[in-house]
Amino acid sequence: MLLKKIVIAEDDDAIAHMVNMALGDAGFLCLRARDGDEALKLVKAHDPDLLVLDVMMPRVDGLEVARRLKADVMWSRTPILMLTALASTDDQVAGLEAGADAYMSKPFDLREMSARVKALVRAARRERNRNPTTNLPGSRAIDEEIEGALKSGKPTAAVHIDILNFDSYSDSIGIARSEDTVKNLGAWLLEAARVASGGGAFIGHIGGSDFLAVLSPEHVEPFLSTAEAAFDSKRSALPGDASPLHLVAGVAHTDGLTLNTGADELGRRLGKAMKQAKAAGKTNHVVWSAS
Repeated sequence: MLLKKIVIAEDDDAIAHMVNMALGDAGFLCLRARDGDEALKLVKAHDPDLLVLDVMMPRVDGLEVARRLKADVMWSRTPILMLTALASTDDQVAGLEAGADAYMSKPFDLREMSARVKALVRAARRERNRNPTTNLPGSRAIDEEIEGALKSGKPTAAVHIDILNFDSYSDSIGIARSEDTVKNLGAWLLEAARVASGGGAFIGHIGGSDFLAVLSPEHVEPFLSTAEAAFDSKRSALPGDASPLHLVAGVAHTDGLTLNTGADELGRRLGKAMKQAKAAGKTNHVVWSAS
């Protein structure tokens, strides 16, 4: 997993050093900016998980840094924890209205700061990692889930689900309506995973009509059977002519895989399984192939 990066914009060397030490010990890679202009450059160069931003800085102050970042479509998602010696309600309101996501007054407790930083990073990553069509975890979250499964060493199955004939279906009904179909499928797969696993399975949306489930091997067949039943029973409610559509799934297991090389090998196994499943896909029901 990539180390989480934080830009610390603080012109006071002593405070910057304390914050750097506290967050470094918590597992963050800290990048120091001594003024607002340098903070803007570091954020744009490194796309950090969080900006710790002092209000009173030379060249460009913290309020202006926050305004510029939140006004930029690329950097508006960067969470900002604002630090200031100005503790009045009006000062806090000004910081929050400028774009800060959280606010701490100096002096502050380093343990509280570390906890707030972790909470902000977790929340921001959850939002970044969601697919906007289905609101399910996206590609980065899927990678992290697979990495966690490999790290745990527990037997795990990855299931890649797709819809055959989706491209021609999408062309016939348009992008907006085909996204409704994908959104519905995501909801059905999530419910199927919950039913099969008792709530412990992971469903992510790779993109398009491609989804990936990570669950215990014994839950694979119940999951696919439930998903198949849902898709068949609700197909008539989908926009356009959904009769040519059917689900295919490739299944790969983590048996014998290690953390260092396991993700690539699991991807190879899934690719092979999906190729076999799509080649066999002739009917309107789940066709799945296990590696």
